[in-house]
Amino acid sequence: MRKCESNILEQYRYIVDETSMVSKSDLIGTITYVNSKFLEVTGYTAQELLGKPHSILRNPETPVEVFKELWDTIQAKKVWSGVIENLRKDGTKYTVEVSIYPILNCDGEILEYISIRNNITKLIELNQKNETLREHDMQQQHIAREKLESGIVNELDSQSCKVIYHPSGIISGDFYSIYKREDGSIFIYLLDGQGHGVSPAMTVFAASATIKQLHNEEGCLKELGKKFFPTIRTFLGELEQLSYIMIMICPEGKKLTYASGGMYPFKVKINDEIIRIKANNLPFMEFSEIPEVDAIDITDWKSILLYSDGLVEHENKDEKHFLPRELINDPKLIDYALNSLHNYEFSDDVTLIHLQNRFNA
Repeated sequence: MRKCESNILEQYRYIVDETSMVSKSDLIGTITYVNSKFLEVTGYTAQELLGKPHSILRNPETPVEVFKELWDTIQAKKVWSGVIENLRKDGTKYTVEVSIYPILNCDGEILEYISIRNNITKLIELNQKNETLREHDMQQQHIAREKLESGIVNELDSQSCKVIYHPSGIISGDFYSIYKREDGSIFIYLLDGQGHGVSPAMTVFAASATIKQLHNEEGCLKELGKKFFPTIRTFLGELEQLSYIMIMICPEGKKLTYASGGMYPFKVKINDEIIRIKANNLPFMEFSEIPEVDAIDITDWKSILLYSDGLVEHENKDEKHFLPRELINDPKLIDYALNSLHNYEFSDDVTLIHLQNRFNA
């Protein structure tokens, strides 16, 4: 029976020695035992360590408060656990996850201390590399976002037009611009590249750059569409699609032309009536025809509200300050929504454009 127990204990010891650094020390910290794993990691021989204080391994950069806490804990007959960076014999650093146990005699007095260390140097190095890569990736994404948002144009003042632009990530699939054209007309577009990540963001950026070149060259929205949409086909992948709203308000402010595809209805408030203008086209894909353009009379209009699906497709969509009908009825809610966005999580980009009639101001 004793032979069997001894064999089991020997197996336990073998497992510990193969996986962990084990050392023992007396009451003042002098090393009295080290296993082979301890020697392998530190680079010392047993003769160089036995009889020496554990401080032989100490990294001088470690705050003294750490060791004070360690000694206070184990001298109080408690187990101390933590992470410590030590020095090998050759001066290189290594990091261990360590637990130090006081060993007590039958009277409850401390006989010695035993420590179990696990070398986590490679794990720490890997985490540091991952953090460096993550920081680099975040930096590059911020640069990309700044470049993308530099393409957004808003030529109206804040009294005439309020905008909420809240990308769900570093790079947005939503894009918009608002132009006051040379002939006095207002041209607004809102694009939503379907999907997540870089691809839709690059598509809407390319589309916006194209519009920026064309918007003043072509007189009406129909003529602009004839130039824009054939060009944008070259930016769309086989299964990629572009949702959009484009509206143009004539110089007198009494007529609105629009082309819309794949977006929620935009809203026009005329006197006290709210008109929902539904999409008159499908989302644009590489095989799509040039979209249809329609026109409505907006004489005596008060405001126009355009928005992307991120405004209404989220878990808080029923709250009053996210309901488009409430927003166009009470524009003060737009300011409240803008100031409270940080309290909510959105799975998609949020864009809202609220235009007030200043033609007769």
